[in-house]
This record gives sequence, structure tokens and C-alpha cells, in this order.
Amino acid sequence: MQSLQKRNNDKKKLSNEMAIFIVLNTASIQIIPTTVIAIRNSLGSTNPTAILFPVWIATICAAVSAILAVKILIKRW
Repeated sequence: MQSLQKRNNDKKKLSNEMAIFIVLNTASIQIIPTTVIAIRNSLGSTNPTAILFPVWIATICAAVSAILAVKILIKRW
């Protein structure tokens, strides 16, 4: 974020790149959701890792939706 701020012309406003960076960090694509797997394992799930593929789909969809929303909002303003 500091290197993005150095390239930012208006230091008081968020640049487009900074907004996209924040959105990507917030969406946080989960590679291996260890907490959910551990909870499922502790509750006696027969296959606690069965959620990997749905989690990947959900997090990728969330990230793509967030990026599209930011791009649309950037173009509006």
C-alpha cells in the first residue's frame, strides 16, 4: 500500500489501484480453509475436506464480483 501511495497523484484520495488491492485482500481467496476443515473434523465428519471445491468456487466468485463492482464504481466516479 505504501508503494501504491508513492505513485498516487492525489495523496488525500484513494487511487483505483489501491481500491482494487483492498477489495482483493478483503475477498481473500481461500486455498485451504484449515479452520473449517478442523471444525468439520472435530464434529466427526466422515470427509472434512469435501468442502474444498465449493469453497474455491465461492471465494473466486466473491473476488470476481468484488473486482467488477469496484471497476463499475470507478467508472461512475
